[in-house]
Parts: sequence; C-alpha cells; structure tokens
Amino acid sequence: MQWAIIVICLPILIPLACIHAKRKQTFFKRLGFQSLPEYQKPVWVHALSVGEVLSAFPIIEAMRKKWPEKSIVFSASTLSGYEMAQSIQAQVNDIIYSPYDFIFSVQWMTKKLDPSMFVLVESDIWPNLLSHLYRKNIPSILLNARLSKESYRGYRLLKWFMQPALNSFSGICAQSDIQKARFESFDIDPSKIFVSGNVKFDQKRHQLSQNETTKLKKNLGLTQSMPVIVAGSTHAGEEKILITVFSRLIKQYPNLKMIIAPRDPGRAREIQTMCIEHHFQATLYSLNTYIDTVLIVDQMGVLGKLYALANIAFVGGSMVDEGGHNPLEPASMAKPVVFGLDMHDFPEVSRRLIHERAAFQVSNSNELYQIFRVLFDNTELARQCGEKGLKIVKDSQGAVQQSIDFIQHYL
Repeated sequence: MQWAIIVICLPILIPLACIHAKRKQTFFKRLGFQSLPEYQKPVWVHALSVGEVLSAFPIIEAMRKKWPEKSIVFSASTLSGYEMAQSIQAQVNDIIYSPYDFIFSVQWMTKKLDPSMFVLVESDIWPNLLSHLYRKNIPSILLNARLSKESYRGYRLLKWFMQPALNSFSGICAQSDIQKARFESFDIDPSKIFVSGNVKFDQKRHQLSQNETTKLKKNLGLTQSMPVIVAGSTHAGEEKILITVFSRLIKQYPNLKMIIAPRDPGRAREIQTMCIEHHFQATLYSLNTYIDTVLIVDQMGVLGKLYALANIAFVGGSMVDEGGHNPLEPASMAKPVVFGLDMHDFPEVSRRLIHERAAFQVSNSNELYQIFRVLFDNTELARQCGEKGLKIVKDSQGAVQQSIDFIQHYL
C-alpha cells in the first residue's frame, strides 16, 4: 500500500520539487531514500531550519553533558538547516533529513531509528509523525515551544485537526506565559505544559575580545574610526531599502561601511550586482579581501562574529513579511539594534528590547535613515542601548537547564 501511494504521488510531487532548487536536493531523502544510522534507542532531536537549528545547539550541548552515554540523532527539514547543523557534528552521532509527513515516510524512518524519545525544537509540528510516535509509546517533547499569531489563528481554524496532534506531545516547554496559554487553548492537559523561557537567550555566542575585534577589523581593512552598519539575515526587498538608505548616509559619513549578510548566502551575487548598480563597490566575504564600501557575506555561520564590528545592527526579515530574525544575536554583542515592523516570530523578545530602549522599530526607509543618523551622531545613546540589550540577554538565561530538567522526567 505504501509503495502504491508513492507511485501515485510522485508524478505530482517530483515536478513541484524540481521547480525549487533547494527542495530538489532534499526531496528524495525526505521521502525516505537516505542512509539512516542504527543506534540503540537514540534520542531523536529535530529542528526545522536555520533559526530552529541554532536554538537547538545549546540544548544538544547540555544533553551531551547530562547524558554522555546516549546516542543523539539530529534532523533538519531544510537544506540550509541541515548545512547549519554540520557545525554541531561533534556533539551528535548523526545528522539526517526529517521525513515528509507521509505515513509511509514516517513509519519507515521511525522503524529504522527506533528512538527512545523525540525532541522537537520550537515548531514543525506534523500530525502523522506525532500520532505515530504516540501509538508506538515513544515520548515526544516540544522545547522552546511557540505559536506565532498567524500559526495560532491557523491552528484554531483547524482545531479539529491540530488538537489531536498537539495532545500527542508528552510534554511542552513553552517560551512564555502567553505561549503557554495558546497551547492550553487546545485542551492540552495543563500538567504537560511548563514555562521554561526562551533558549535563544542561552545560545552560546563567542564574545570577541578587544584584540580579536581589532584583528578582525584589520583583516577586513577597517580602521577604528570607520562607522559600520551590519545588516543580518536580510531578505529580498530589504537590501534595496538598505542600499538606498546607505546612499543617503554616506554623504554625511564618508567613511561609512556596510556589511550585508543575507539569510540565503546564495543571493550574495545578486546583492553585489545591486550595489554596483547603485555605484557602490561591493566585495564578497569569501574572497578574503578588504571591504571597499559594502561587504556581502556569502557564507553561513559568520554573522555572529561580524556583529562585533557594528556600530549599529539591523535585523532582517522585518521590513518584509518574513516574521523577523533573532535580535538577541547583536544584543548579546552590546550593539544597538534596529528592525522593521514584522517581528512576529520574536514578539516578546522584540517588545522587551523596544520597551527597555535597547532596540528601535521602524516602518519605512526614511525612519531607518533617521534612526541610523541619531545613533551615529549620539554615540552615548548607542552605547547605552547596547549595554541594555546585553543586560536583557544575561538576565533572561536559564531556559536550557529548565528544559533539560523537564526532559529528565521522560528519560
């Protein structure tokens, strides 16, 4: 029966996969055509894509320290998430792609892995997988759990469908009281839900020393007097806004430099061309050359340290409909943070940063220009914003330990 379903579905699914270059690389593996490891009852940890994988890092590290004898198999859904996961290869026994939520894919992968527990980080909730784990008496834990406003509305409309899936979880560690209430509205046993805090506050970040920062600046041809904007995790549409704002700013600050790290490094050449069309020389990070005017980051995993070079950090995915990205990365580097109106993936965090004057939210390119000018001209304000952001990060840590204690009950 399962192979009959595959045969029926493939004529529809293969063309869809081939349209998208990244999906083409993962399609058959997620159907089940991938080599799977064989361990004795491993813990299966899953994260959707880059953001969720990064959230999983401190959890994986804590699990490895707490239970060194346990095998850990890590899965991701997207190509970029899988590639990001390679940086924790030493902490896990294997890295694989998660299955599509087809019954045949889920059953085959679960049978091969035979996990003692399934740990899902943040999101990527699939009914077939969860119900199959439930029937097999394999405990499933949702860590750093959140439902965005959009997801929550959608789940409520499909409550008859999503409620059984959410109730399949053995336990849920929610990011906040707001998130806990959203999960409780699906009639989940309250004793299953615990507020652990947001593990993103606990993400391990290498704080560059003054010497390391100076060396990194020197390697890129930056002097101490050059003001720098670092725009992280940008999406299509945002680079045009940033370049337009930059063209206005550079008239007031002739030594100004900008580093753009697109969420998809594969777009680096496209952004470089955009800069050249606006008469700015743009270099690629991978070429190991000095910044001329703009530097485009075409590699994964380097944004964190590049935030250390910033006078001001802009967090992407926020001036287009992408939900925003993690503002805690630059805040942990004591940098003033700026982002757009769409931060629905980080609602509590962004509100707190704004409320405590560690971040600024803008609605258009002119407001972005104005706040950049304010922060460049008022260096004391910029310093205070950075210090407040760093304090928020430090004061909010501890979610990972709470999550590990929660898991302990089910191992």
